[in-house]
Amino acid sequence: MKKTAMSLLVVTALLGSLLTACSGNTNNNSATPPATNSPITSESPTPSPSPSDEPSNTDKPDDNKIESSTDKIMKAMLDKIEQPGLMDLTLDNIDAYYVIDTDLIDEFSIKTPAFNLSSNEIAIVKVKDKKDIAEIKKSMEQRGADVQKMFEQYLPEPYKLAQDYRVVTVGEYVLFLISEKADELEKAFKEAAASA
Repeated sequence: MKKTAMSLLVVTALLGSLLTACSGNTNNNSATPPATNSPITSESPTPSPSPSDEPSNTDKPDDNKIESSTDKIMKAMLDKIEQPGLMDLTLDNIDAYYVIDTDLIDEFSIKTPAFNLSSNEIAIVKVKDKKDIAEIKKSMEQRGADVQKMFEQYLPEPYKLAQDYRVVTVGEYVLFLISEKADELEKAFKEAAASA
């Protein structure tokens, strides 16, 4: 009998804590949109969601990204041809996706699928020296093979799309592309990279 009463008290205390924690999150969430709406609309058309304490931290990287030529090219491409459901890779997580020597790269902008049900991917790399383009292209081809392996056993459509990946160069820029709108995106890349 004492064990049952004690268990009931513990469960009641836990439920009370959960309800208190949930009600605290509701207040924080309702305060977040007004604080984040104005900076987001003035900075970029496709922001990623962030916790309420991060907008000031994400403002500076976004400003830096807009200044880089690879991000300008990416933005020009995505303004013309929408590719939803993509997330940005950073220098911290590029190694999880690409076998690439980052010392050879001057700038990069890489967008990968937010969910593992898609093989769509766009990577733009600016090399420091044009002599390294062949090595970067090999890294992109390896990425194409890796994406194919991920999908060949269980999702035929993304697998088929990944088989038609593209690696394109314009000047010191290298594009890796998997998309059902690859022709349009490649054309937009060539135009944007030529004027970068």
